[in-house]
Amino acid sequence: MNRLVLTIRFLLFCLFFLAGASAVVLAILAKPELQNYYRNRDMLGQLHQQNEKIRDLTDQYDARVKLIEAEPEILHRFSTTTFGQKPQAPDTIFPEVTNEKLRSETEKILRTELEPKPIDPIPVWLRRVSESKTRTALFLSGTALILVTFIFFGSTCPKSAE
Repeated sequence: MNRLVLTIRFLLFCLFFLAGASAVVLAILAKPELQNYYRNRDMLGQLHQQNEKIRDLTDQYDARVKLIEAEPEILHRFSTTTFGQKPQAPDTIFPEVTNEKLRSETEKILRTELEPKPIDPIPVWLRRVSESKTRTALFLSGTALILVTFIFFGSTCPKSAE
């Protein structure tokens, strides 16, 4: 029976001490370290996306260069669309875009699609913990839990053999 009681006391001591120590460590690390970690992780993801985009553009560029080397006439067709020149073909009428409203709406849509959406990389729970009052309360409650753990579940003095 005595061994069972000691085991339960040890488990409760470990549980409450771990909870208190975790609260203290979270209160200490929340503001600078964890916020920097999440920001850096987000920046790393953005860099990987930009690198992938650059790889795709490089692959497209290489494919077009190979196409131009294979068929030199295609360079003439690319130059008219790339530089906005009117194609020079005898006895041919090429349509022109005259709807300015449609063009402006298309440009607006393309601008909104290409703009990166600002997303805060810091999770909501970390923003809440990073507030100064919350950090102070978390630190004090963790410290109080550690003290209560040592008081109630710490080792007991052995009884003298009287």
